[in-house]
Amino acid sequence: MGGEHHGAWWTPDAPDLRVPGSLTRTADGWRLSLIGTLMVNSGGWDGLHLVPPHIIWGSCQGVPYTLLQCFLQSDVQGPDPSATHSASDQWTMTWRVEQLVRRGEITESTRFRAVAFELTGLPASWPLSGLRGPQARSGPYAAPDDVTIPLDDGAIRIGVRDSRRFGRRVKSLQEHVEVSADRRSGFTLDEVEKEIAGPLRALVAIGVDEPVSVFNLRLVPDDPLTQGGPPRFLEVDPHDGEEPEEPAPTMHAPLPLSPSLDGMPSFIPAWLELARRCSVPLDAVEPHRRPGSLQLQLLDVVNAAETLHRALHEELAEHPFAERVRRALDDAGGFNAAQRRDVRDAVTVFMGITLEKRLLALAEELGPEVCQWLFNGTVKPWAYVTARIRNALSHGFTAPDGVHEDPGALAGALHLTKAVITLRLLTEAGLPSGAVLTAQLDRHPGMRSLAK
Repeated sequence: MGGEHHGAWWTPDAPDLRVPGSLTRTADGWRLSLIGTLMVNSGGWDGLHLVPPHIIWGSCQGVPYTLLQCFLQSDVQGPDPSATHSASDQWTMTWRVEQLVRRGEITESTRFRAVAFELTGLPASWPLSGLRGPQARSGPYAAPDDVTIPLDDGAIRIGVRDSRRFGRRVKSLQEHVEVSADRRSGFTLDEVEKEIAGPLRALVAIGVDEPVSVFNLRLVPDDPLTQGGPPRFLEVDPHDGEEPEEPAPTMHAPLPLSPSLDGMPSFIPAWLELARRCSVPLDAVEPHRRPGSLQLQLLDVVNAAETLHRALHEELAEHPFAERVRRALDDAGGFNAAQRRDVRDAVTVFMGITLEKRLLALAEELGPEVCQWLFNGTVKPWAYVTARIRNALSHGFTAPDGVHEDPGALAGALHLTKAVITLRLLTEAGLPSGAVLTAQLDRHPGMRSLAK
């Protein structure tokens, strides 16, 4: 959706107060420029940085719009050159909009019964086609069967769809891969992102080793039928034909770090559940186009590895030795209750699992074959050095050898830790480990370079 779109805009709380303005697409979202003022934050606020995000509704040429996550950027009173008194001065507002929904007025709690979307990179990783491979045959085109993944009260379907064009001289057919999901309890837009689209986007991005985006996202409301027409759907962040660019394929299907088609019905539900429990580690290893210094990237990834270990292993609720120390101090006397608690807490931390041990456990859980393939006998030095670098950067601990300032050590620790998190997430969801995984890693150019 490009160009400017002019219309009237209002807030759900004040539908009678409508303000003219234009909506323009930007590099990272949309900008809404209003000639007038929406009645928001009527209780007063001190500076734009304290204005919470808002929902704005609108209508452009009869088409309803919902703007979500709207942040006020400017609220300016400008004098009108023809005005005779200050009361005629014109107010303007500028909003930064992060998400747009076309063809409907919704709120954050609106539920939808079904959703469909596409992912860049998914066609490259999807081996089935009606135009090539074992499905290619003479005669009419027939798309391959969908892969259906059952959910608790619904299902996800991934399959090939076709777009056909017929002219007097030219007939064409183009394939694309679509993901659709439905469940009886429905989805909110936020649940679609966190529970379906986001985890699948991360999985495809890991598979193609490139950033991946969701596009052509459509939502089917609870009352989808229109009078005498097809089911009604709402469009999220529409591109209107300007589809995002597909990543250049560096590997051929089946991709080394992707589940097989036969294994998807069991892998995908486990992956979705794992993404819910381990959202921070998954976000840390998903390929992104985001800037950041090497030190900050390393801190994010190593902290995510620590989070992943805590999520996959039950932490001790009680620490008997620390309690024994506290009771011994109680019997010895000379310490008040606060001092005894401080000593007990210090002993608890000292006796706890160190970061080095957590990193080592994550790597060794991949199995001896994968550890040897990836680290070539250096898994313990990697865990030791990575923990020292993180502690020096995060806590200011001294590192006389300056390892936390060595770009080679930083880069090596960063990429190896990302690889361990990625492989640990995939194997936890059901990707085979051991010799099967090392055979797949041999086909992954990035992993081969890292291991060497």
